[in-house]
Amino acid sequence: MTGKEQIVHRFQHIESRWGYSGTSDRIRFSVDRRIFVVGFGLYGCIHGPTEYDVQMQLVRTANGKVIACNRTSFACDGSTFTSRVMFKEPVEIMPNISYTACATLKGPDSHYGTKGLRSVTLDCSSGGKVTFQFSYASGNNNGTSVEDGQIPEILFYS
Repeated sequence: MTGKEQIVHRFQHIESRWGYSGTSDRIRFSVDRRIFVVGFGLYGCIHGPTEYDVQMQLVRTANGKVIACNRTSFACDGSTFTSRVMFKEPVEIMPNISYTACATLKGPDSHYGTKGLRSVTLDCSSGGKVTFQFSYASGNNNGTSVEDGQIPEILFYS
């Protein structure tokens, strides 16, 4: 793991009133070079300062194996800024393999992203580029898709 922490942003716009029912928000992704995911950026409350409980996971999509999990909480201030929610240690993500990012939040309605991007290419701090491809994660999903929802950011090192 080299360079500095980077963030991929998958939405172009922010709206309000995303509800939580106990099911997880999920988005599938793959990359074209090896990276290390360290956390997610998540949207917080539309009503002002509050705290959310969150269970976050990274799953290898093909076999359903959970490769990272953390149960934690985060505070938000009511703004549209995202909150950083971290795994306990970096998680190796291999190129051209599908993974599913999952976040199960417990708390009031939050902001959510819209005008989602299916593909995002970033310059890597360690040199070269990385392209993220996002796709819908089927199954028990709280509504997040490529187009809109939660999990607006993935925090990583290249």
